[in-house]
Amino acid sequence: MLHHLMVGTWTSPGAIFTIEFDDEALTLKLLKKTSIPEDEPISWMTFDHAKKNIYGASMKKWSSHSVTSPAEIQHTNSHPMSHDPSAAKSDTRTRAIFCLAAKKAPYNVYGNPFYEYAGHGNVFSVDENGALKENIQNYEYSSESAIHGMVFDTEENYLYSADMWGNKVWTHKKDSQTGLLELVGSVNAPKKGDNPRWVEIHPNGKYLYAVNEGGNNLAVYVIDEETHLPVFTNITYPLVPPGVPNLKLYRSDVVFTSHSGKYLFATSRSNDFKVTGYIAAFKLGSAGNIERQICLNPTPTSGSHSNAVSPCPWSDEWLALTDDQDGGLEIYRWHKEFLHRVARIDIPEPGFDLARHESNPSSRKKPKELSEPNTTCAGFLTAVKLPATLQQYGVNIFE
Repeated sequence: MLHHLMVGTWTSPGAIFTIEFDDEALTLKLLKKTSIPEDEPISWMTFDHAKKNIYGASMKKWSSHSVTSPAEIQHTNSHPMSHDPSAAKSDTRTRAIFCLAAKKAPYNVYGNPFYEYAGHGNVFSVDENGALKENIQNYEYSSESAIHGMVFDTEENYLYSADMWGNKVWTHKKDSQTGLLELVGSVNAPKKGDNPRWVEIHPNGKYLYAVNEGGNNLAVYVIDEETHLPVFTNITYPLVPPGVPNLKLYRSDVVFTSHSGKYLFATSRSNDFKVTGYIAAFKLGSAGNIERQICLNPTPTSGSHSNAVSPCPWSDEWLALTDDQDGGLEIYRWHKEFLHRVARIDIPEPGFDLARHESNPSSRKKPKELSEPNTTCAGFLTAVKLPATLQQYGVNIFE
């Protein structure tokens, strides 16, 4: 069977790559490169509920793209970040970093700016065709915040946000009629310098998992049934081997549950092209508790900005992994609790291949001792009965 993954790029020129995975021949091939506005490379993309539109975090803007088929994708419109006058200016570092589309009406799209002037999230309504329509809310975090990842609970009543610069996890309640957000509260990360980067929630809504980029670990929380705030369990798991001589050489990345909810996968990256990142797998109990860490395997490269894993949405068998050091996408088979790489495709394009087009990430300036965010996802995303989708920085989902 053929599956299709859509991939964006971390840097200009903007493009969406459609990659085809054959799960019988175990091959990957580039089906099409779709041009989009050159100054709007997509660091993170997501599908709408109907798989007819892709929404992108596109540098200084939020973008939407109609999807007719895997090879027929067209830019529809873009909207600037408007929560702070300085955010959209060309001389500031602020950029759109992550977006999340609601799967329930009114199908709003939620976006996170990053770096400075990023103390608000942006909420957009959509038109009858699913394209971004209007910035209907700029909801508050704090002036110190730089949110990188978000996740809704299963019922889409509560939104959880990982705040790298604020070192917190935030909780907002979503209005079921309007889709607007109201602040519930926040909890500090377990340690100073943990810098939560990504959050995932178990399908039953009882456990939340946070990847701490600075702490290079996975923190486990339970959700308080009354307040709906996450409560730290005092349990963490390593995302790089314990005892490494220089923990700051690594930046932990993303976390996702498998289709069945029985497994959890998380990754870390290295700041040195000569040192590999890692992928970890965990066995989950029926309640969502982590029963054990199954493996912590080195990835083929540092991962650079990426090294993001994306489990497929119809089975536990397949995972996608993006690499923007050498510019590639890999597919792994998860079988009997072992990972087996079955296919890889290299795409030597600007924004996809940083080893050719950018200096070693370890030489980059890191604000406030925090590393650059990683965004560009690879993962299988469902689209109009298309098989799959991904992004070139991190991971979304398979189809």
